Amino acid sequence: MINQNIATLKNECLQLLQYYLKKTDSIMRIYKDTSETMYFLFVLKGTKASIKSETNPTKTFLLTCINTLIEGQKNRSGNSKLNALRNEIEEELTLLKLRYNLD
Repeated sequence: MINQNIATLKNECLQLLQYYLKKTDSIMRIYKDTSETMYFLFVLKGTKASIKSETNPTKTFLLTCINTLIEGQKNRSGNSKLNALRNEIEEELTLLKLRYNLD
């Protein structure tokens, strides 16, 4: 993967995370969810900050971030809105990996 593709992948990851941060925040405000949604929000913010702070990310680093988010969504509890959101982000990240031929 050339550097331009890595930079594009980083930007796509950041955009995806920002989208889900906004969506999760909205769900939390609407449904007054507490600990589980707050934890999900915390994980998204932490992952975004980690990716954003990496000035020269590698394919391995970005793949690790993506895989960690995907694995973190499996077998988690939460209400139906949060579970739907978890499934959605897992699908989006899997598609991102396919588009960039990661794995």
